[in-house]
Amino acid sequence: MSFCVDLVSEDSFYENITLGVTKLLESDPRICNVNVERRMSCDRVALSTWEQRHSAALPEDLRNFYASTDGFQLTWHYKYSADDILPVGSIRVNSLNELCLSPSLKDIVDFSMTRPNTGPRPVLNTKSKVFELDTCRTIGKVCLVYTGGSWSVWLATREGAWGWLADSFTHYFRMALVHLGLPGWQAAFANLPLIPWAEQLFLLLAPHLLDKTDSERASTAIVSESALNHIDPNIFKTSARQHKNTTRQANQ
Repeated sequence: MSFCVDLVSEDSFYENITLGVTKLLESDPRICNVNVERRMSCDRVALSTWEQRHSAALPEDLRNFYASTDGFQLTWHYKYSADDILPVGSIRVNSLNELCLSPSLKDIVDFSMTRPNTGPRPVLNTKSKVFELDTCRTIGKVCLVYTGGSWSVWLATREGAWGWLADSFTHYFRMALVHLGLPGWQAAFANLPLIPWAEQLFLLLAPHLLDKTDSERASTAIVSESALNHIDPNIFKTSARQHKNTTRQANQ
C-alpha cells in the first residue's frame, strides 16, 4: 500500500482511506455517531522541517500519509441502551506536530527500560528515536520507533511492558481499521491484558478477533486488504493541492 492518487474528491479520499469501515460501522444498529474528522494536508516545507528538527527521514508511507492529511481521527459511539450512548471507538494518528517524544511518552519509555526483559521490546540505543503515534486510552502509548534506518510500531504500556504491533505505518493503520478502533485493540493484538469493559465490547462486536493468535491477527490485517476491505493500493497518495483546495471550498 503506497499512500498516492492523482486527483480525488475529499469525500472519495476519506471513503477510501477508511477501507469501507465507516459503512460497516454504520450498518450496525448498536453503533451511532460515526465520524471522520476532515483535516488539511501537510506541505513539503512542514514535512522537511519536521525531518530536520528530529534528524530523521520519515518512512515513505507515513510521509505520503501526512502529505494527504495532517493526522487522522475516526470515532464512533455505542448504544448500551436507548438512554445510554457512550463514546467508544477511536482510530487516531497524531498530527505531524504531535508526532514527537512527549514528556509522558518519555516517562513511559524510561520506565519500561528499567523493567525486567520478560517479553519482546525494541532494541533502543543512543541513536534510537521514539515518537508518539497515538495515545492508547489508559493503556499507554502507540510508538513509532526508529532504530538506525528501520521503523516499526510498538505499544508501550504504563506497566512497563512492550508489545510489537507492525513493521510499518501502513500495516498498523490497516490493523486499526480491521479492529474497528475498539478500545485497547493494540493490547489484544500484542497479547497483553485488555481493559475488562473493552473485552466485553470485543465479545459483542468482534469476538473472532479474541480467538486468534498473534500471527493469525497479523494475517487478518493483511488478508482483509484483498477480502473485506479491498482497496486500490494507491489511494493514500492523493494530490495535496487538490485535497487542500477541496477542503477550503467546503469551508467557504
